[in-house]
Formats: sequence, structure tokens, C-alpha cells
Amino acid sequence: MDIIKDKNSKVSFIGISLGGLSTIESAVAVLDRNLHIITLDKLFSMSDVKYFLDNFAGKQNAVIMVSIPENQVMLDHKWKYNSRTYDLVNFDKKMINREDWTNRFSSRGSEYFKELSAKGTDIFRFDTDNMKKVMGSCYAYKDRTPTDCKSLQDTLRIKYNMRELPVNMLPVAQLEAILGAILANMSVLGNSDFECKIIGEFDGLKTIGI
Repeated sequence: MDIIKDKNSKVSFIGISLGGLSTIESAVAVLDRNLHIITLDKLFSMSDVKYFLDNFAGKQNAVIMVSIPENQVMLDHKWKYNSRTYDLVNFDKKMINREDWTNRFSSRGSEYFKELSAKGTDIFRFDTDNMKKVMGSCYAYKDRTPTDCKSLQDTLRIKYNMRELPVNMLPVAQLEAILGAILANMSVLGNSDFECKIIGEFDGLKTIGI
């Protein structure tokens, strides 16, 4: 089953790397059918994201991929684990799930993205970790370190012939946005090495992966 209908009409491919909070940098990348960069910019608040998408001409001829942001209040550090009592959350009335701290992913912006989908926009979610592994990110490098980002950027420049990318290192949010735009491109034009497919659903939108 084709993920995208009317593939011939799609000429723009948008990737959005969405931070879990407004204090965490987000970014947008727009590619054409030949993976040439049309737009590459930083975003921060959801207002910035909405402004960009609301004013993007030709959304009906675009495919949009939005990353699933990590929940920044989840227990992801050793001191957080040690500061909590080891009780089962669902069975202990004292353990209140404030701000969804037990959820791995954040639902930030989901209602707006579902509104776009209801209006007929081809908008989906994607997992940045899935795309980074596909694009050759080395397991030996710690995630989001300068070495990891540089390796990914060099892979995009050389393997995918994205010569518009500068030699100096881009912010990680912009690299992740490019990954989303590449996935959007693959979902329409295909790729001999990878197969795009629906790997799940997040907050009412289909999640695309490889």
C-alpha cells in the first residue's frame, strides 16, 4: 500500500525537528525532489512552527515529516532515579504522574499537526534515531555529540551528494530536520536501498520509518 497518494504532485519535502520544550532548539528543512536544500532554518516555540507551516505556499504539494520529541521531564538521569522512591506508579496513590514524567515522548504540537492532517495535508511523524541509524550514524559515537553530528553530516554530503551542506558543523536540530525531509522524499520517490513503511502511530498521526 502506498503511503502517499498522488505522488506526482509532490515537489517539496519538509522535515521538522521538534524539541520537547520551547527552550530546546527546533529546526526546519525543505528539500526538492533532487535533495537540494531550499530552506534550512532554526525554530524555537510552537508559534514559530505554526507560522512557518501556515505561511508555506503549496502545502498541498508537500510531504511533511515531524520528529517525535523526547519528554524532557522523564526520568533520564541517574540522580532523578535515585531521588524517587521505587514504587509502582500505577498502584501507589502517592506517586502522581505530574507533567507526564513517566512518558518517554512529548505530545507537544500534536493537536496542531492533527488539524493540518484533517485539512488534507500529508503530514506524518518520524523517529530521528531510526533515520540516524539508516543514514550510517556510527554506534560507537555517543548520541548528539560533536563527533556523532559531524559523522552524520559528512555522510549526507558524500553518500547523498548534498553539496549545499557546509564543511563546518551544523546544529544537531538542523541535521535531524534534514533527515525528516529525506524520509519525506523517500516516501514519494522511493529508494533502492531502503523501504519506507508505516511503523506505528503517535498521537493520531502515522509514524513513518525504514
